[in-house]
Amino acid sequence: MFEDDRATALAADEFADGMVRPDYGGYCFSGVPAAAADRLGVDLGDGLPEDAFAASHTDPAHVVVLFVDALGYRQFERVAGDVPFLRAFQESGRVTPLTSTYPSETAACVTTMATATDPVEHGLLGWHGYDPESDAVYETLPYAASDGGEISVSPEDLFDAEPVYGRLADAGVNPHVVGPDYGSGYDDAGQSVASAHHYERTTEFALALRDTLRAADAPSYTYAYYPLVDSAAHEYGPGSDHADAQAAAVGDALERALGSLDDAVAAETLVCLVADHGQVDVRDSTASLAETGVSEHVETDRSGTPLALGGPRNLHLRVTDEAAARESLTDLDAVVLGRDEALDAGLWGRGEPGAAFERNAGDLLVIPRDGMLLPSSDDADWGLAGMHGGLDPREAVVPFGVAWASALA
Repeated sequence: MFEDDRATALAADEFADGMVRPDYGGYCFSGVPAAAADRLGVDLGDGLPEDAFAASHTDPAHVVVLFVDALGYRQFERVAGDVPFLRAFQESGRVTPLTSTYPSETAACVTTMATATDPVEHGLLGWHGYDPESDAVYETLPYAASDGGEISVSPEDLFDAEPVYGRLADAGVNPHVVGPDYGSGYDDAGQSVASAHHYERTTEFALALRDTLRAADAPSYTYAYYPLVDSAAHEYGPGSDHADAQAAAVGDALERALGSLDDAVAAETLVCLVADHGQVDVRDSTASLAETGVSEHVETDRSGTPLALGGPRNLHLRVTDEAAARESLTDLDAVVLGRDEALDAGLWGRGEPGAAFERNAGDLLVIPRDGMLLPSSDDADWGLAGMHGGLDPREAVVPFGVAWASALA
């Protein structure tokens, strides 16, 4: 079943006009890893309310956290009727709306999933981070400096929390990660002791998950990450046929792959499907720092790259004059906050900021209501159709679906 009333209520609890307040400690994406581990009897901290699971969702031998990047709640609702794999969560399991974290960005959410902590605690606040020792802006998930040079931040220092996989292993649970091969760097930090299983194509993803479950010793916890719905929505738009077709493609591949599991394994495997965010269409509302006039107040790194961190709907600015920078942004349709204002509001969640947060947070936080704010019109994201990172309900409300694998095949 769908819980549209809850989705509406989550969207109506606003941080600012038209912006969803993340429901940390309640129906929030950040509770998913602990909720999934709790099914196996492992305590990773605060999970989700018990009604996110059906009464029958107990005592699995295997748990899968199926992370479909950018499959927001409204897209899930829209396509589920035509995708048997997704429809089965509604008909045979449970689908609960959650809020994303802030930011509703993959880099932050993947790290929350890996550590079971809120963004304030792990400190990875978006796609672009800052390495003060090297004075370089860098991309956090590719783990690469924007100017192509070296960075000093080591993989183990990219974020401040410990991955969950060591705790799972210590509790006797076998941890696995199914995901693309992003190379050394973030993967070294995020995967920890988990057994890694890589793939390149949609069919390979589904078969890698099946084969992991076939070989896994019980009890097991498998985190399976799929990025291509997000890629299609960025390029063609979140309401596009391309994005919906990609969601259908992975659903069909998973239905076929899980259908070839041994019946006993399928009956003991609980699948928890979740997304980190949806997307909003940004084609008609993209601006650059220069257009606002704020660029003259923004610091730059060793190569002249503006210290515009985070992402285009979650922009952290390091500035030389905060008052003047705020004044430059008054005509922008956005919420502009100082770092302490955002911390006091609990925007990044619970916990205390550490070294990674201090590196990556700006003096000013800019959250556009519509569109993107980019460093320049030469930015690689200029011209994208879809984007996320902010608090619009379309990007900030996501599905959490739970069903036995035997019902999904």
